[in-house]
Amino acid sequence: MITSYDEAIDRLRTRPGLSVSRRPLVVLPLLRAGCLSTVLSVEAADADWAGEFGVEFHSLEAATRVRDHLGLRPGIDELLRRLPERTGRAWHGREFGLHSYLALHAPWQAALAELGARVVPPHPTPALPVLNDKVAQREWFRAIGVATPPDTVVGELDHRALGRRFGEVYVVQAPQGSSGQGTYLVRGEEDLRRLAPAERWLVSRYTEGTAINVHGLVSVDGAVSVLRTSVQLTRVDGLGTPFGAYAGCDFEAPAALPPRALERADATVARIGAELAGLGYRGLFGAGFVLDEDRNPLLLELNCRMQGSTWLLGELELAERAVPAALRHVLERYGHATRSPARLDPVGGTQLLVPHTGPTARLTTAPVGGLHRLKDGGLHRCGDGLGLLECGPDDCVLLQLPGAGTVVHTGAPLGRIVTRYSLTTADGTTLNPVGRRLVDALRARFAFEPC
Repeated sequence: MITSYDEAIDRLRTRPGLSVSRRPLVVLPLLRAGCLSTVLSVEAADADWAGEFGVEFHSLEAATRVRDHLGLRPGIDELLRRLPERTGRAWHGREFGLHSYLALHAPWQAALAELGARVVPPHPTPALPVLNDKVAQREWFRAIGVATPPDTVVGELDHRALGRRFGEVYVVQAPQGSSGQGTYLVRGEEDLRRLAPAERWLVSRYTEGTAINVHGLVSVDGAVSVLRTSVQLTRVDGLGTPFGAYAGCDFEAPAALPPRALERADATVARIGAELAGLGYRGLFGAGFVLDEDRNPLLLELNCRMQGSTWLLGELELAERAVPAALRHVLERYGHATRSPARLDPVGGTQLLVPHTGPTARLTTAPVGGLHRLKDGGLHRCGDGLGLLECGPDDCVLLQLPGAGTVVHTGAPLGRIVTRYSLTTADGTTLNPVGRRLVDALRARFAFEPC
């Protein structure tokens, strides 16, 4: 049983780790632990990370100088196609453990084998529809007695019929998709016409309440840990992100929510974890809820993996000398049971993704990441900072910024603002005054030219 951070590091460092992710930031706890030797990603790492962590970074963005909406799988497919030009025979004979955001798909493993590298993957995740299909998940939720929004599954989207059932505003989702991809808010017939045809859709009543996410972890021995709750920032007015798209999280905002609602959400996560254990799943999962008009949590979906908020949870856990959830996830997937004190109290830690809202263009000027302070309406760099651990109470950390010369597509992220204070209203739907000033100040630091 691994119960301390030092034990976790000792175990993970027995074999050099390989990470595959869309953004290097999501594996920051693993980078801080020194258990990664190589990171493959779609977006580039921050400029000083290779030297700071002693890690070999390879990204599609660094090769193409383009930041767009390319998903994880096609992005890594293209990166691996280009990788032999950069590595030659340098990887011949190398062996990696997989300490990754997602599983290693068979084509990726074959491409790495062609480079001469061997990946020792963790125990496979059970091939169960409830783990990655939203339709199957909803059916499973109701079968185990978990409350969800009213929904239906259709092959053809008829606005008149759906409006009679759910009202003029409702949510349409493709069965597969993450980070808001494949999720649409429908307000009229015109919205439906924009959707590409699909074999089936999950259609749900729209609940305009606070969105929260709760981390859970299933251990090798079947024990379930319920971890901290964050308010999900998914529809922040004025930010420019589309409906349902992940825009960040706030671990302090739950302090403004009814304790009874949080207790019910935690109890639901414990129940789901026990059911997942019975299905053979091990490792992290995240449960996404929305609070209805009576402040009851309705379960929307389940993500059985590390999430976009896991790295920030890890920063909070490290500050409390607990084993970060990301490290526990990797260890459990390799069959090593872990235990770590779980604190559920709200604590200051926020990340906000700021999208590029202008036309696709090439960056001519970009700020340098690290610690910044807002002064006289502008952002001023005041030191190095890799994440929340280096952030003071009045600072912010700018992360995952594209470099000058990069072509940035409309809607692609310009970067993340990380703070110890909230940047939105308590329900996560509107930028508060300081959040607005920071977003405006960050955007003002970029200059573009037409492509």
